[in-house]
Amino acid sequence: EVRVDATFARVRERLRSFDGIEAASAAAGFEGELREYQRFGLGWLNFLMEFGFGGCLADDMGLGKTVQVLALLQARHANGAAKAPSLVVVPRSLLHNWMDEAARFTPQLRALDLTGLGRHGRRSEIAHHDIILTTYGTLRRDAESLSKIEFGHVILDEATAIKNPASVSAKACRVLRAQHRLALTGTPVENHIGELWSIFEFLNPGMLGAARVFQTVDVSNTDGAERETLLRALRPFILRRTKDQVLQELPAKTEQTIHCEMDA
Repeated sequence: EVRVDATFARVRERLRSFDGIEAASAAAGFEGELREYQRFGLGWLNFLMEFGFGGCLADDMGLGKTVQVLALLQARHANGAAKAPSLVVVPRSLLHNWMDEAARFTPQLRALDLTGLGRHGRRSEIAHHDIILTTYGTLRRDAESLSKIEFGHVILDEATAIKNPASVSAKACRVLRAQHRLALTGTPVENHIGELWSIFEFLNPGMLGAARVFQTVDVSNTDGAERETLLRALRPFILRRTKDQVLQELPAKTEQTIHCEMDA
């Protein structure tokens, strides 16, 4: 008897057929070849973007989460949907990796390093770039100014950096404005299931209710209705593949022994 609008009904029907998401090919301008599981990941990212959902790509380390996201951004650029730059927030140790990967796989996308003392002078260049890279530390200091910008995507790499919802980093991420939100982490739960609440409060604000309600879910009870409800709620919004699951698609492991002579 409940009446809903057309958009809600369309989303509900699509969610009911979530297993039917199809793999997507990389768009023109993407340099490189996606493996089959990465093509499915791109299809899943397209599904999230189509309905404005935020999602957590939780593949194991080494399976190319960065590459899948770059393929998504290249697709938006190729079809003219990228009207605003996308912000990528990373730990400082991954900043150069993102710059290198963007130059390698998506050379048509212009990436801007918005860190360091000189970043204030580069702020006027944001609108002329496709990917804006910053760190969690820089975001904590620049949250007020960055929150005034409407980004196409806001992407958190190593998203467990905001696992504590009361932290300054988590609060800074939540005030950012974006059409779409993504979180990347190979360890979506490090200590307890409650850490997911903070990530999803960034991705889909209000979806999991108040933190105190979420923390009462008894996930240790494998037969509990609460656990099943939580799994059903999260399933469409988390994509995780382990190395064992996609082993046949990975290149052969290469081992190299390097001997280093130590001085005094």
